[in-house]
Amino acid sequence: MTQHVALVTGARAGIGRAIAERLLRDGYALGFVTHKEDEVAADELRTFGTLHHAWGDLADPNEPKRIVAEVADHFGRLDVLVNNAGLSTAKPALELTADDFDRTFDVDVRAALLASQEAARRMTDGGVIVNITSVHEHVPRPGFAVYASAKAALGMLTRGLALELAPKIRVVSVAPGAIATERNVEADDLAPEIPLGRPGTAQEVAAVVAWVASPEASYVSGTSIVVDGALTHQVVDAPAGQ
Repeated sequence: MTQHVALVTGARAGIGRAIAERLLRDGYALGFVTHKEDEVAADELRTFGTLHHAWGDLADPNEPKRIVAEVADHFGRLDVLVNNAGLSTAKPALELTADDFDRTFDVDVRAALLASQEAARRMTDGGVIVNITSVHEHVPRPGFAVYASAKAALGMLTRGLALELAPKIRVVSVAPGAIATERNVEADDLAPEIPLGRPGTAQEVAAVVAWVASPEASYVSGTSIVVDGALTHQVVDAPAGQ
């Protein structure tokens, strides 16, 4: 049986690294994509399976297509694309600059579109595209005016691609909430705001991505799966009337 191939962008650390490791453990050959060359991380992941390391700045409009093509050519196929790379631009709205907007949308939205276009052309036997968004695809937060807008745009891109690429290719958003990673240093501080009482782990997000990519999710497309411990449903902690 031919080994299936998955490509994960922004895979050096955090959620991307957990997704990469999970897909390797599940038997995929992996396109491991980072911003810069990182052979230490690549060698660590090679202990779990077959891996091709590619790197580049996804803010460059030429890089997403090149990287997807490199991985697909290396393995001779592509079955799963996980658009995980993104920037968490956090500033008060009145301090945001045009460069903040452009850089965030270039990486979070445009790169995902360009990578998805090339992946779809390569998925001759069908496939799955997973866009890692955020709870801020659905709800805003002060300081995240541009970031939340980019994630919302990526969520709508998911829905549009799901319509246009069906029935051959499924496209799904996975929207993490407060996840404890090296990058998200405030996750533990948000625990009181989370109904489940704790931040999530990168491995819990990876498990959802693995399910979305699998045949078990074969009727799931064009939707956003929120992984947030019910955070987006917690408006006010105190019950009404108290």
